[in-house]
Amino acid sequence: MKPLRYFALLFSLLVPQASASAATDTPLTVIQRGNQLSVEGWLETRATREIAWSVLTDYEYFPEFVPGIRANRVLETQGRVKIVAQSGEVVTGMLKLLYEGTIRIEEFPDEGLSILFLSGPFKEVRGEWRMERAEKKQPLRLVYRMNMDMMKTPFPPPLAPSIAEQQVRTWVDVFGREMDKRMDNQMERRKAK
Repeated sequence: MKPLRYFALLFSLLVPQASASAATDTPLTVIQRGNQLSVEGWLETRATREIAWSVLTDYEYFPEFVPGIRANRVLETQGRVKIVAQSGEVVTGMLKLLYEGTIRIEEFPDEGLSILFLSGPFKEVRGEWRMERAEKKQPLRLVYRMNMDMMKTPFPPPLAPSIAEQQVRTWVDVFGREMDKRMDNQMERRKAK
């Protein structure tokens, strides 16, 4: 079998086809320069900045709403820097990768988070959450960016971009839904008073 056909077959088996889920509607920007890959996704949420921040920093609750995260535990806090132990799985098509690692998270209140995997199979993968400033009448824009060296991930380089796109879409979608849910809960509590 020719190498190109082999990778096309492998790709079709491991990477799921686009589905009708809301996550496929998440806009993405993908930039690849050599081995470096940057994937950015975003959405607009009606959640307040305070609610968005409470979701982004509720680390130990992530397993309740983020697919693939089995455990997330804050090990250490120094000022606005937290070290978090995370375990979970990445599932895409027929491929399932279990992982454990530590993450360094630097918090920038009301702005976002800077993330760096310190250990595990995603060591040196970087992430960033941003809450972009919007005019008072406009919704809050939530942006997530993942940066990685495709040669240092556990995925074959031809598959890494599609897997990263799937992960970014999923994360933006589930964090946005959790923010909307908490916003609805807050509004319900205010109506009940």
